[in-house]
Amino acid sequence: MNNHVRNSTIAAAALALAISAILDTATAQSPPIERSSPNAAAQPGAKSSKGDPGMMGQPWPKSPQEASKTLETLYAHLATEGDKRRGGEIGAAIEKLWRISGGDTVNLLIDRGEDFSSKMQQDKALKFLDAAVDLAPDYAEAWSHRAYIHYRMENYQAALGDLRRALALEPNHFRALDGMAKILDLSGEKKAALKAYEQLLIVHPNIEGAEESAAELRKAVGDRGI
Repeated sequence: MNNHVRNSTIAAAALALAISAILDTATAQSPPIERSSPNAAAQPGAKSSKGDPGMMGQPWPKSPQEASKTLETLYAHLATEGDKRRGGEIGAAIEKLWRISGGDTVNLLIDRGEDFSSKMQQDKALKFLDAAVDLAPDYAEAWSHRAYIHYRMENYQAALGDLRRALALEPNHFRALDGMAKILDLSGEKKAALKAYEQLLIVHPNIEGAEESAAELRKAVGDRGI
Protein backbone atom coordinates (compact mmCIF):
# COMPACT_ATOMS: atom_id res chain seq x y z
CA MET A 1 0.00 0.00 0.00
CA ASN A 2 1.53 3.34 -1.02
CA ASN A 3 1.54 6.41 1.20
CA HIS A 4 -1.29 8.14 -0.67
CA VAL A 5 -3.64 5.16 -0.33
CA ARG A 6 -2.60 4.63 3.30
CA ASN A 7 -3.24 8.28 4.16
CA SER A 8 -6.63 8.22 2.42
CA THR A 9 -7.60 5.08 4.32
CA ILE A 10 -6.55 6.60 7.64
CA ALA A 11 -8.46 9.82 6.85
CA ALA A 12 -11.60 7.87 5.94
CA ALA A 13 -11.38 5.83 9.13
CA ALA A 14 -10.89 8.96 11.21
CA LEU A 15 -13.91 10.60 9.58
CA ALA A 16 -16.03 7.52 10.22
CA LEU A 17 -15.03 7.52 13.89
CA ALA A 18 -15.74 11.25 14.19
CA ILE A 19 -19.19 10.86 12.64
CA SER A 20 -19.96 7.91 14.89
CA ALA A 21 -19.00 9.99 17.93
CA ILE A 22 -21.12 12.92 16.76
CA LEU A 23 -24.14 10.71 16.21
CA ASP A 24 -23.70 9.01 19.59
CA THR A 25 -23.54 12.44 21.24
CA ALA A 26 -26.59 13.59 19.32
CA THR A 27 -28.61 10.59 20.41
CA ALA A 28 -27.78 11.34 24.03
CA GLN A 29 -28.33 15.12 23.86
CA SER A 30 -31.05 15.66 21.31
CA PRO A 31 -34.63 14.32 21.26
CA PRO A 32 -35.92 12.46 18.19
CA ILE A 33 -36.82 14.77 15.34
CA GLU A 34 -40.50 14.98 14.60
CA ARG A 35 -41.52 14.43 10.98
CA SER A 36 -45.24 15.01 11.25
CA SER A 37 -45.07 18.39 9.52
CA PRO A 38 -46.32 18.25 5.91
CA ASN A 39 -43.22 20.21 4.88
CA ALA A 40 -40.76 17.91 6.65
CA ALA A 41 -38.29 16.20 4.34
CA ALA A 42 -38.98 12.56 3.66
CA GLN A 43 -36.60 9.91 4.89
CA PRO A 44 -34.51 8.36 2.11
CA GLY A 45 -36.37 5.45 0.62
CA ALA A 46 -39.69 6.51 2.11
CA LYS A 47 -42.78 6.57 -0.06
CA SER A 48 -44.62 9.77 -0.81
CA SER A 49 -48.15 9.97 0.48
CA LYS A 50 -50.69 8.70 -2.01
CA GLY A 51 -51.95 11.45 -4.24
CA ASP A 52 -49.30 13.98 -3.23
CA PRO A 53 -50.31 16.91 -5.49
CA GLY A 54 -46.73 18.14 -5.78
CA MET A 55 -45.65 14.92 -7.51
CA MET A 56 -47.91 15.72 -10.47
CA GLY A 57 -49.19 12.15 -10.62
CA GLN A 58 -45.74 10.58 -10.74
CA PRO A 59 -44.79 7.60 -8.55
CA TRP A 60 -42.29 8.05 -5.76
CA PRO A 61 -38.85 7.13 -7.15
CA LYS A 62 -37.16 3.97 -5.91
CA SER A 63 -33.57 5.07 -6.50
CA PRO A 64 -31.44 8.22 -6.84
CA GLN A 65 -31.42 7.65 -10.60
CA GLU A 66 -35.21 7.62 -10.74
CA ALA A 67 -35.30 10.62 -8.44
CA SER A 68 -33.07 12.56 -10.85
CA LYS A 69 -35.49 11.91 -13.72
CA THR A 70 -38.49 12.82 -11.59
CA LEU A 71 -36.79 16.06 -10.55
CA GLU A 72 -36.24 17.05 -14.17
CA THR A 73 -39.97 16.71 -14.81
CA LEU A 74 -40.96 18.56 -11.65
CA TYR A 75 -38.53 21.42 -12.35
CA ALA A 76 -40.23 21.89 -15.72
CA HIS A 77 -43.64 22.03 -14.03
CA LEU A 78 -42.31 24.35 -11.31
CA ALA A 79 -40.94 26.86 -13.83
CA THR A 80 -44.22 27.09 -15.76
CA GLU A 81 -46.81 26.79 -13.00
CA GLY A 82 -48.99 29.89 -12.82
CA ASP A 83 -50.73 29.15 -9.53
CA LYS A 84 -48.89 29.99 -6.31
CA ARG A 85 -50.49 27.25 -4.24
CA ARG A 86 -49.75 24.65 -6.88
CA GLY A 87 -46.22 25.95 -7.27
CA GLY A 88 -45.71 25.64 -3.53
CA GLU A 89 -46.86 22.01 -3.61
CA ILE A 90 -44.44 21.17 -6.40
CA GLY A 91 -41.62 22.94 -4.58
CA ALA A 92 -42.34 20.95 -1.40
CA ALA A 93 -42.22 17.68 -3.35
CA ILE A 94 -38.90 18.68 -4.89
CA GLU A 95 -37.41 19.40 -1.47
CA LYS A 96 -38.36 15.87 -0.38
CA LEU A 97 -36.75 14.41 -3.48
CA TRP A 98 -33.50 16.29 -2.85
CA ARG A 99 -33.00 14.18 0.25
CA ILE A 100 -32.92 10.85 -1.55
CA SER A 101 -29.34 11.13 -2.77
CA GLY A 102 -27.96 11.99 0.67
CA GLY A 103 -28.27 8.67 2.45
CA ASP A 104 -29.42 7.95 5.99
CA THR A 105 -26.23 8.92 7.82
CA VAL A 106 -25.69 12.25 6.09
CA ASN A 107 -29.34 13.25 6.36
CA LEU A 108 -29.28 12.40 10.06
CA LEU A 109 -26.21 14.61 10.51
CA ILE A 110 -28.05 17.45 8.75
CA ASP A 111 -31.16 16.95 10.88
CA ARG A 112 -29.18 16.94 14.10
CA GLY A 113 -27.34 20.07 13.06
CA GLU A 114 -30.60 21.83 12.28
CA ASP A 115 -31.98 20.70 15.62
CA PHE A 116 -29.08 22.32 17.49
CA SER A 117 -29.37 25.41 15.29
CA SER A 118 -33.04 25.78 16.24
CA LYS A 119 -31.88 25.84 19.86
CA MET A 120 -29.38 28.61 19.04
CA GLN A 121 -26.43 26.26 19.54
CA GLN A 122 -24.72 27.16 16.29
CA ASP A 123 -21.24 25.92 17.22
CA LYS A 124 -22.60 22.43 17.84
CA ALA A 125 -24.75 22.63 14.73
CA LEU A 126 -21.75 23.51 12.58
CA LYS A 127 -19.89 20.35 13.66
CA PHE A 128 -22.69 18.21 12.29
CA LEU A 129 -22.82 20.08 9.00
CA ASP A 130 -19.04 19.99 8.65
CA ALA A 131 -19.24 16.22 9.03
CA ALA A 132 -22.08 16.02 6.47
CA VAL A 133 -20.07 17.98 3.90
CA ASP A 134 -16.96 15.89 4.54
CA LEU A 135 -18.90 12.66 4.17
CA ALA A 136 -20.91 13.72 1.07
CA PRO A 137 -19.12 16.53 -0.80
CA ASP A 138 -21.27 15.92 -3.89
CA TYR A 139 -24.55 16.37 -1.99
CA ALA A 140 -26.02 19.83 -2.55
CA GLU A 141 -28.25 19.67 0.52
CA ALA A 142 -25.25 19.32 2.83
CA TRP A 143 -23.69 22.53 1.45
CA SER A 144 -27.01 24.37 1.48
CA HIS A 145 -27.77 23.49 5.08
CA ARG A 146 -24.25 24.34 6.23
CA ALA A 147 -24.63 27.71 4.50
CA TYR A 148 -27.67 28.35 6.66
CA ILE A 149 -25.67 27.67 9.82
CA HIS A 150 -22.94 30.04 8.63
CA TYR A 151 -25.63 32.63 7.90
CA ARG A 152 -27.01 32.34 11.43
CA MET A 153 -23.46 32.80 12.76
CA GLU A 154 -23.13 35.89 10.51
CA ASN A 155 -20.32 34.22 8.56
CA TYR A 156 -21.72 35.61 5.33
CA GLN A 157 -18.76 34.94 3.05
CA ALA A 158 -18.58 31.33 4.24
CA ALA A 159 -22.32 31.02 3.65
CA LEU A 160 -22.01 32.38 0.11
CA GLY A 161 -19.17 29.97 -0.59
CA ASP A 162 -21.29 27.02 0.49
CA LEU A 163 -24.28 28.22 -1.50
CA ARG A 164 -22.14 28.47 -4.63
CA ARG A 165 -21.01 24.89 -4.07
CA ALA A 166 -24.64 23.78 -3.67
CA LEU A 167 -25.64 25.54 -6.89
CA ALA A 168 -22.69 24.07 -8.79
CA LEU A 169 -24.05 20.65 -7.85
CA GLU A 170 -27.74 21.53 -8.32
CA PRO A 171 -28.34 24.69 -10.40
CA ASN A 172 -32.09 24.50 -9.74
CA HIS A 173 -31.69 24.50 -5.96
CA PHE A 174 -34.13 27.31 -5.28
CA ARG A 175 -33.43 27.38 -1.55
CA ALA A 176 -29.75 28.03 -2.24
CA LEU A 177 -30.64 30.74 -4.76
CA ASP A 178 -33.01 32.35 -2.28
CA GLY A 179 -30.37 32.28 0.45
CA MET A 180 -27.74 33.74 -1.85
CA ALA A 181 -30.03 36.57 -2.93
CA LYS A 182 -30.87 37.45 0.67
CA ILE A 183 -27.24 37.45 1.82
CA LEU A 184 -26.07 39.52 -1.15
CA ASP A 185 -28.83 42.04 -0.47
CA LEU A 186 -27.92 42.14 3.21
CA SER A 187 -24.27 42.69 2.25
CA GLY A 188 -25.17 45.66 0.05
CA GLU A 189 -24.43 43.89 -3.24
CA LYS A 190 -27.72 44.97 -4.79
CA LYS A 191 -26.94 44.22 -8.42
CA ALA A 192 -25.71 40.71 -7.62
CA ALA A 193 -28.71 40.14 -5.34
CA LEU A 194 -31.10 41.17 -8.11
CA LYS A 195 -29.41 38.79 -10.53
CA ALA A 196 -29.82 35.96 -8.00
CA TYR A 197 -33.49 36.78 -7.49
CA GLU A 198 -34.09 36.87 -11.23
CA GLN A 199 -32.53 33.43 -11.60
CA LEU A 200 -34.60 32.21 -8.66
CA LEU A 201 -37.80 33.42 -10.31
CA ILE A 202 -36.91 31.52 -13.48
CA VAL A 203 -36.58 28.31 -11.47
CA HIS A 204 -39.45 28.90 -9.02
CA PRO A 205 -41.62 31.85 -10.11
CA ASN A 206 -44.06 31.33 -7.22
CA ILE A 207 -41.61 31.23 -4.33
CA GLU A 208 -42.82 33.42 -1.50
CA GLY A 209 -41.45 36.95 -1.34
CA ALA A 210 -39.03 36.73 -4.26
CA GLU A 211 -40.98 38.86 -6.73
CA GLU A 212 -41.48 41.61 -4.16
CA SER A 213 -37.80 41.57 -3.18
CA ALA A 214 -36.72 41.67 -6.82
CA ALA A 215 -39.03 44.65 -7.48
CA GLU A 216 -37.51 46.56 -4.57
CA LEU A 217 -34.00 45.80 -5.78
CA ARG A 218 -34.83 46.96 -9.32
CA LYS A 219 -35.80 50.32 -7.84
CA ALA A 220 -32.64 50.46 -5.73
CA VAL A 221 -30.39 49.53 -8.65
CA GLY A 222 -32.13 52.05 -10.88
CA ASP A 223 -31.77 54.79 -8.30
CA ARG A 224 -28.02 54.14 -8.15
CA GLY A 225 -27.69 54.26 -11.89
CA ILE A 226 -26.14 50.81 -12.08
